[in-house]
Amino acid sequence: MVFGYSIHVGISGWFSRRLLPTWFREIDLIDIENIPSDRGAVIISTHAGGLFDHMLTKGMLPGPQVDFDGFIDDEVELDLIAKEVAAGKNVIVFPEGDSHDDTTIQSIGACAAKIALRAAELSSENQPVIVPIGIHYSERYQFRERVALTVEPPIEINGSEAELIKIISGEISRASQAVASWENRKLIWQARSIIHAERVRRNPELALRSSYGEGVLGARRVRAAWEWMAINNQGKSERLEQKTKDHLDELSGLGLTPRHLDAKPDVLTNRGFLKSVWNWAFAWSFMLGFVTWSALIGSIPPYLGVVGVDRTIGKRMNSDRRGAFKLYTAFVLYPLNWILGAAIFTWLITANSSPLAQFSQFSLILPILFSIPSYILFPVMLWWMPTAGKLQIKLYSRGTDAWRQLNLWRRWRMKDIDWEQLCAQQKILAEELTDIGDGLILPGDADWKNPKPGQDDFEMVIQRP
Repeated sequence: MVFGYSIHVGISGWFSRRLLPTWFREIDLIDIENIPSDRGAVIISTHAGGLFDHMLTKGMLPGPQVDFDGFIDDEVELDLIAKEVAAGKNVIVFPEGDSHDDTTIQSIGACAAKIALRAAELSSENQPVIVPIGIHYSERYQFRERVALTVEPPIEINGSEAELIKIISGEISRASQAVASWENRKLIWQARSIIHAERVRRNPELALRSSYGEGVLGARRVRAAWEWMAINNQGKSERLEQKTKDHLDELSGLGLTPRHLDAKPDVLTNRGFLKSVWNWAFAWSFMLGFVTWSALIGSIPPYLGVVGVDRTIGKRMNSDRRGAFKLYTAFVLYPLNWILGAAIFTWLITANSSPLAQFSQFSLILPILFSIPSYILFPVMLWWMPTAGKLQIKLYSRGTDAWRQLNLWRRWRMKDIDWEQLCAQQKILAEELTDIGDGLILPGDADWKNPKPGQDDFEMVIQRP
């Protein structure tokens, strides 16, 4: 059923923009300008994040959107959607249909191709385009994790339906950085972190913490180089892959990651340790104020409710339905809790029977607050509940980073780990990995040429002269 750019789309987009920053500690939008503003677009993506995919695309992507449920019931509905796209609106399509946990692309349906071709027929000027996007989660369904949306260059709508389906399959595979298995994806991301550390050693100006979006680009470069080398130098590729796996397995057995070695200072001093203690205490001191209490009231009860429902009902579902069910539960519980929390705060501040009223004579601020009419204060507090959640996530992120750093100092002081050997071993591996990338033209380089529609990145990788 198509409702056009209706109230339903507006409300769901608004709610997504309010809830997502209280769930993810970092949301990166990369090359968002690739979504055209002067014509309609069929925006395509893989579907690995369940309802999060819908929330991110509705709430974070610009431009008016057609409300589309993923299925075309008949030719009448196809024409209605296509007319909206031809008139300049966007439609989000997940060509695989159902959400899934695999790292490879599933069978592609014809919906996106049908809409694109029909919209192109109905458009007289400013022909609509296809825009592939990649949705990259650091940990799907995990609270306070990170996500990045990468928007690829638009593709002109040409060819038959079968040809367009093939192109769409290749495009979403490239945009999502599809690989053979989760083990390979993990290997790519860990190799990226080793390479980044080596580049920081060579250029200290890169030491500032990179965003998750920059990490996604780094992983794309590693994937392109790795797959190119597997074709053009199979022996070296297999040797380097095994060497990387052996090193990572050794670190894993010690409970370490490449970052633990890269961050280790040359000399461990008491001053450095005390600095870490101070950073942790300073960060967490801000966690005890009004922002945190508001965030706890606005976020913890619905979060526990979502977790409780998921563990009692969701555990009986498969991963796709379970993720969607968890998010539908959040759609209900979070707004209800925000309304309840705003009502409680309003009553505490404005009602004569409030426990705070008896302290008003001892305060300069309370009498001012009690003079605010409830019909003004309630909407302000309703706005504040999700806003406090976003602010608290920033505080939480700083506090947890400081805690991790404090734990790192404790690990670095362990005498039963041969840190010198591990660091030297990782440095050699990092130099080898970095030198391979430096000898190739990869995504993100100034002289990189984007693949043609349907091609993958590794097909465009070439050696530098």
